[in-house]
Amino acid sequence: MTETARPRRRLLVISVDAMSVVDVPFARTLPHFARILEGSWGTAEAIYPSVTYPNHTSQTTGRTADGHGIYANEKVTPGERIPDWFWDARDIACPTLFDLAKEQGLSTAAVGWPATGWSPSLDIAVPEIWDRAGLEPTLAVLREASTLRGREYVDRHAHEIGWDRKHRFGRFNTAVAADILRTDAPDVLFLHLVDVDSARHATGRFTAEVKEAFERVDGWLGELLAALEDAGTAAETDIAIVSDHGHVEVGRVLRANALLGRQGFVRLDADGEVSSWDAWVHGCGLTGQLHLHPEADETTREKVLALVEDWVADPEVPVQAFHPLTDMHEDYGWSGPFLGILEGVSGTAFQNLWDGRWLIDRFDPEYEFLLSQHGHLPEQDIQAVFAMTGPSIEPGRRITRCTVTDEAVTFAHLLGLEIPDADGRVVEEILRPAPVHQDAVGQEAVPQEA
Repeated sequence: MTETARPRRRLLVISVDAMSVVDVPFARTLPHFARILEGSWGTAEAIYPSVTYPNHTSQTTGRTADGHGIYANEKVTPGERIPDWFWDARDIACPTLFDLAKEQGLSTAAVGWPATGWSPSLDIAVPEIWDRAGLEPTLAVLREASTLRGREYVDRHAHEIGWDRKHRFGRFNTAVAADILRTDAPDVLFLHLVDVDSARHATGRFTAEVKEAFERVDGWLGELLAALEDAGTAAETDIAIVSDHGHVEVGRVLRANALLGRQGFVRLDADGEVSSWDAWVHGCGLTGQLHLHPEADETTREKVLALVEDWVADPEVPVQAFHPLTDMHEDYGWSGPFLGILEGVSGTAFQNLWDGRWLIDRFDPEYEFLLSQHGHLPEQDIQAVFAMTGPSIEPGRRITRCTVTDEAVTFAHLLGLEIPDADGRVVEEILRPAPVHQDAVGQEAVPQEA
């Protein structure tokens, strides 16, 4: 029997940050979302924490946070008002799809994708990174963190970065990705779009601004689909829409480090800045990650845990549970430099700050924070979405349940790759059956993978 060569497959993964399954009915009324949703789609459960960087890293590694090491968006840095983010791909503790693809000679690109700065394996990387100081400092660090080829795209499209009170990368990321699809036609491209998430944080879960964000993203999807057609690669490209979490309306913000300060576990200098600390709560959206100083003794540890128990028992403190690290590892595959996590009463957002009032209610005149947030335990509230279409995908299938780690394993399978020690599975129910080819005398040859 003669084995027929495996048909070429390309992969385009588009993250619509904070899109959830309840958004699908409206998205299907939009022309370009509808084209992709004609394929297969369904619910995707996030890993803990249900925030952007850990989940997007799971979507490229097939591992939970214990495996890839990205335990939050920001690195725990007690006393820093603006912590560093996990920008750097070298922080990832396991192989990524980009690493595996490079080993097999596949060309790769990522635009705005979390934790891809300074990537050692991407051919074209234009990562998500910014400097709060403004546009020019952002362009400088963006060029530094991009690959050599990526810098060419940054320079070509820098004028499309929006900046008013903060960065706006959606238009820029789309233009760069479409240009890459036409010019370099990589085998693999991952793109991250945050407009829906930004609108939800600023205005709430279901608002006119969120609707406008979906309409804007739909236009960008159209540009990407057109770029595939222009490049002549549309017929061989599997396309995925992924997301990382849902959203919960915020009812209050909690500064647990201010409470720790009242008990002497966080100490301030004359200027009100942190001078020393024994314990720290690393804000992670709707949960807080409890960190103990590496040099703290057992007595201090016991006192901190006793204080946390008091918080859970006190109806005035909106903390409903403490989950020890061992439980979080067993139940969610999460690990990090922590004692465990604080789970807030529904709608409680944790902040890193240690000064000012320790609790501010949504209807308080001083409330000027996010209106919608995430970071909750994965099974809670609205789930993320996973959709695929393309030559390898059966149309019209409904995914009853998968996880973000399953998405990565499925992407690897479609590219003929295998993720070592993966925490996920191939979502086989959406794949077309492997075609059966015939040799020159009409006998069945070896089936080919979809």
